[in-house]
Amino acid sequence: MKKVVPINVSSTRGFTLIELVVVITLLSILAVVALPRMTNSYDAAHDSTITATGGALASAVILVRSQWVGNGTNGTTDSVQGYGDDDVATTSKGWPSDAQAAGASKHDANVSGDTARCIRLWRSLLVASAPTVSANSDGSSDYWVALPTGTICNYTYVLNAQNSRIEYNLQSGSVITLL
Repeated sequence: MKKVVPINVSSTRGFTLIELVVVITLLSILAVVALPRMTNSYDAAHDSTITATGGALASAVILVRSQWVGNGTNGTTDSVQGYGDDDVATTSKGWPSDAQAAGASKHDANVSGDTARCIRLWRSLLVASAPTVSANSDGSSDYWVALPTGTICNYTYVLNAQNSRIEYNLQSGSVITLL
């Protein structure tokens, strides 16, 4: 015959006050320690993204100029054959100056106010899997083109509040990443 052991219902009702205080204290300590580390990781991830994109843009600029030299081109061209979709134009020194404009390409290094030109360059230089770019800072893209001045296209990173940007100088071919 089986023995039936009665269960005391009053002893299985819930947690004691001390148990709840200990759990809340442990969760609070965990939050104080973990949240700053998660925030730092988040910022570091954004910085890495910007740095990698700046490096990709710098590499693309060098590749276009190398292809321009390799093609034996002297002076401006509307199309650097052998790079991307063969739609990148250059300055007289071989630096990318415009894209996707064919015979209407602009070869002057001065891009003052020409946001569309900076966007065309970004999209053609960073051929595959490029971060998105637009003329708006509304968060609909990864980067926005600040109104270009002189010979510099400014690509400002939208996804953090640090005002990080990538600058491409059409006159010298330099690409600078500012975090």
